[in-house]
Amino acid sequence: MEISTIPERINSEKIPLLQFKTVEVIDDADLCLQRKLSLQRAAQMSHSFYSKVRIVFQTEEGKMEVLTTVWAVTDKFVILKGGISIPVCAICEVALPQQ
Repeated sequence: MEISTIPERINSEKIPLLQFKTVEVIDDADLCLQRKLSLQRAAQMSHSFYSKVRIVFQTEEGKMEVLTTVWAVTDKFVILKGGISIPVCAICEVALPQQ
């Protein structure tokens, strides 16, 4: 992954207004697998402990981040509260809370 600028933090309610990158933002298969596992763990933690996770993602406007709970994860999307979704291919980083 490339070294990047500090992402802009936004509220999850603004996510539906964004235009996401439609191509994969991670070019390493191991990092893609790590992202998938981290997203699944984030969903488990959200259901069990109501933990919030930091998700950094790439939009057409640049990198952004959101601190949120993950309700579900599919092969293509991460579903947040209120049915808000982020394409998995646009997610650069998932930071789980420290236990």
